[in-house]
Amino acid sequence: MLLVALLTTQVFLVYSQTAKVTGTVKDADTGETLPFCNVFVNNTTISTTSDLDGVFTLSDLAPGPLEVGFSFLGYVATTKQVTLNPGGTLTLNVSLEPLETELSDVEIKAKRDKAWERDLRKFENLFLGNDAIAAKTEISNPWVVDFPESEERNTFLASSQLPIEIFNQYLGYKITFDMKEFFDNPSNYRIVGAARFEELEAETDQQEEEWDRNRMDVYSKSPQNMFRAMISGTHEKEGFYLYGERPSAADSRNMRSDIFADELGKSVIPYKPDQLVTAADRPGEYWIHLKGRIEIHYEKGYTTVNTYKDAPYPISWIEVKGDRVRVRENGMILNSQDVVFSGDMDRRRVASMLPLDYDAERAIQLLNLDETAANYQERVYLHTDRPYYQAGEEAFFQAFINYGNPYLKKELSQVLHVELVSADRDFVFRKKYIIFDGSAGGSFFIPDSLNGNQYFLRAYTNWNRNYGPDHLFLKPLPILNQNQALEARIVPEEKSENVTLEVSPGKAGPREKVQLKLKTLDDTGRALSARLSVSVLDQSQVGSFREAKAASEALALEKIPDNIGLDRFSYPVETNLEQAGLILDQKGKGTSGAVTVFVNNFEGIVELEADRSGQFKLEGMEFYGPLRLAIQATDSKGRTVSEVKLEEDLAAPLAAFPTVDWPKFKIDPSYQPISQEELKTEDLELVEVEDKSLESLKAIYGRADFVVTSDKLMATGSSVDLVNSLAGNVPGMRVTVAGASGQQQIRLRGGATSVSGSMEPLVMVDGAILVTAPGATAADNLRNINPNDIDRVEIVSRTVSMLGDQGRNGVIAVYLKEGVNTQSVPTLTSSVSNFVIQGFEPPRNFYQMAYDGNEEVEQDLRKTLYWNGNLVTDESGEAVLSFFTNDSGGPMTVEIRGLSLDGKPISGTFTINSSQK
Repeated sequence: MLLVALLTTQVFLVYSQTAKVTGTVKDADTGETLPFCNVFVNNTTISTTSDLDGVFTLSDLAPGPLEVGFSFLGYVATTKQVTLNPGGTLTLNVSLEPLETELSDVEIKAKRDKAWERDLRKFENLFLGNDAIAAKTEISNPWVVDFPESEERNTFLASSQLPIEIFNQYLGYKITFDMKEFFDNPSNYRIVGAARFEELEAETDQQEEEWDRNRMDVYSKSPQNMFRAMISGTHEKEGFYLYGERPSAADSRNMRSDIFADELGKSVIPYKPDQLVTAADRPGEYWIHLKGRIEIHYEKGYTTVNTYKDAPYPISWIEVKGDRVRVRENGMILNSQDVVFSGDMDRRRVASMLPLDYDAERAIQLLNLDETAANYQERVYLHTDRPYYQAGEEAFFQAFINYGNPYLKKELSQVLHVELVSADRDFVFRKKYIIFDGSAGGSFFIPDSLNGNQYFLRAYTNWNRNYGPDHLFLKPLPILNQNQALEARIVPEEKSENVTLEVSPGKAGPREKVQLKLKTLDDTGRALSARLSVSVLDQSQVGSFREAKAASEALALEKIPDNIGLDRFSYPVETNLEQAGLILDQKGKGTSGAVTVFVNNFEGIVELEADRSGQFKLEGMEFYGPLRLAIQATDSKGRTVSEVKLEEDLAAPLAAFPTVDWPKFKIDPSYQPISQEELKTEDLELVEVEDKSLESLKAIYGRADFVVTSDKLMATGSSVDLVNSLAGNVPGMRVTVAGASGQQQIRLRGGATSVSGSMEPLVMVDGAILVTAPGATAADNLRNINPNDIDRVEIVSRTVSMLGDQGRNGVIAVYLKEGVNTQSVPTLTSSVSNFVIQGFEPPRNFYQMAYDGNEEVEQDLRKTLYWNGNLVTDESGEAVLSFFTNDSGGPMTVEIRGLSLDGKPISGTFTINSSQK
């Protein structure tokens, strides 16, 4: 029988120079772009969708050959094989063919009869499998599968024009399978297709743990794990025992007994060739030599289908055309067409599939990992592009995080706090940077108004705080005033830990190109894959300043006893940004209620519930820069709350600063302040700019159903009463009086009762939402507006989903004339509280000067000649970079810092371009 022949690719998540694929998806007939097309790396969870212009990008892909799949409803799914170069970007434009016949689900289902249902049950057994995994796996759209008649006897065929959607509740995946070919006969079977995996969301922690165990169990007995273990020579340790047929015993297969102990040495013998594994012709690929029919016993498993009475574990057989299997380092088969399985491994079908990017090594490490303080610790180190700065300059940095267990990096902190603190313990700024794959990088501007020269740069994660103040990174950072310089410039001492440097040319003049070749090695001289930051400084302008802790010391893991757990830790892991808040009643006490948060001028909406103490929280946020929040809240009775507060994010307490031998400063004789002549300004001619903001502003409610302009409001004869004036202009608008209270109530085309019990539309004035409650109806809010101040009124009679429950009965949006200030009208009160919160710091690029073009630079006085905070070495531990010198052309300092894939600190400081030998 033939192994399931999927159109597979290779995906490896390692420290290497990743690549990306970008392109545009179009209709092959019309040439129009196709938005929201599914684009994915075959047989993985790596996927994206095309944007409104049909453009897609798949990033952080491993170099080498892979297959990209494209799937869009109503079009023929396709796959494209590509090869990616390290650090490269491949453009892949695709045109999809429309399906010739596109039937609706109802039309397809109507054609299914009992014969089709019998074929479907047979197909499900052959396609999904017939075991405990398949029992918890179902095809959610079986009606897309057809069963054409075969010209060959005893051959069963299946086909599908549309993707098959599979929900695997045993492993926790949804699989969208574009089936290209399916057949089964007594001698073999073949399933060919492209699979897109999506992880299901677990309903409970117990279900997520069960999925993790099941995935690990399926992987443990898989051919991929067996071949991976063969490469490392641990296959018997992991339960895989190989047996070959004894010469001249193949003819007696059908005469063997069902007692393995009787057959061992008689018909089968242990398979132990001289060379089981040899390196192939490409890095990371191997040949597994399997001659003849090999019997595989997986002794760590259990099965009820016993081949031998004394061997109650899974048994399989493998035969390979050419007697060898080509595999990747992770065990993935590259010549599956030459490999035939039978027995237990043959019974594994689509339900037993795991995505190729399933991180088995990580799962093995985390399966039985003890939750100890030692395993879960994080150590942070910051490398800045310079050892000191002047006020007003931009500082670049790269942070490296070392982990007690490197496989926990995805589970631990994703938020880095960076702070600049004066020696007097005053915070200059506090910022947040996103952590990706154990590293965070960015920049910050040093205010030009600082007093004094002694400052500290502090960095930590919220989780760090559980380990005490010594776990927080602290770096003395001298900051010079703009008219200051160091009294004595110190030449840095040359050091090297696990990194070497080659320079070409050996001596470069002003504005010449220099190339550096870095190589990272372990203590035995073996290549290390590593992530590095590299800075090149002009020694004539920037001297050395000793770090409080070297990189190796700052990143060193603390030896914590294994009996110390996490139960006493109070600071949680931050995986995203959060913002807590509080709503207060009229007495200033916290109260339960409903909270509606409008994001960035109504671009989005979030509805929350405040608990009894009035607390609510925005969670799972990931944004850069400032974010505007407009928050409206009501208590449990629908009344407007007295106040909304946002809680301040408190910094970690400041411990005692270490004693620092600060450098001495002097007045810089070369400093020339800007003259008053240069500061003179010229009066520019006044230019009037027409304000079209209202025309271009996209309201949250979308298109209005009716627009009543100010002139129409005046034409009704009821201009002094805005409510009745509107009723005369808006079809379907009804105004009624509520009981003895005499309050007017407004209805737009029917309506439905909202959570607060109201059937009235929402009233907005210039985008601000006005409260509608028993004490303030929609009519009350409108009557408080002077009709003479109104430019127009937009009415939406339909439900506005973006406004949640508040938009259930439509919207009356009033826009005032230009220059009218809503705050000057005391009766016009909005229940919305406005805030601005800060997210992650946006990334900024370091400017690299290049003189190989037509640049005309009068004077080049750069202090930092080169900075790269995210340089990655390849499999041989090498990385190459280049830069241009400045006008000095003198000695330069090269600083290299980083971490290897296995968490080994790397550090090097070198002097280059020196005239001294």
